[in-house]
Amino acid sequence: MRFSDFYQHFSKQERPPVRVQELVDVIKLRHPRVGSVTVFPVDFGKPTGQAHYRMIDMDRTSAYEDEFGDVEISYCVSLDDDPLQRRYALAKELMHVFDSREQLVDSREKFVAFLREIQNKPISGPSPAIQSEYDTRWMAVVVLCPKDLRDARLEAYRSGQLEDFDLAEEFRIPEWVVPFVMDDYYEEAFALLMNGKPT
Repeated sequence: MRFSDFYQHFSKQERPPVRVQELVDVIKLRHPRVGSVTVFPVDFGKPTGQAHYRMIDMDRTSAYEDEFGDVEISYCVSLDDDPLQRRYALAKELMHVFDSREQLVDSREKFVAFLREIQNKPISGPSPAIQSEYDTRWMAVVVLCPKDLRDARLEAYRSGQLEDFDLAEEFRIPEWVVPFVMDDYYEEAFALLMNGKPT
């Protein structure tokens, strides 16, 4: 399944918000590489406010079928104190089901390289794993704020009739995400996601 096919399930929704459980249900039902999705909180002792995606148990039920795996998304229990941030974080992590093979951080070596790249911010372009982080952020924005619903509020937002807080409450996203949703770049990101990002 491509992200653009996934998006179509939510593109004609009459009003926000898009429920994260609906995202999970469509992934479980329609994504050929996903068998199950489990979401659970983790107490890190020192709160991180982060969530993590992991694909486990790649398997196939017959020699004629593609491999599929079970998805685990863990999140810092501190996110329970901020439901909008938790919702966005879980949606963003779920979008990793659309990662290509080279984007997956599925080994210790890849994880160490990923952390080093985050730390050092190398001069060269982003690795496939870091590019995936950018991609999944925008996928979460687009699927939680479908284009028709976003566009219907654009004029009121730009004229000041709607504030960041209003849209955050309506779309059930963190307030800091709203400027990305309402920025002109949304159009470019949307076009790129609709024309690319195969499984």
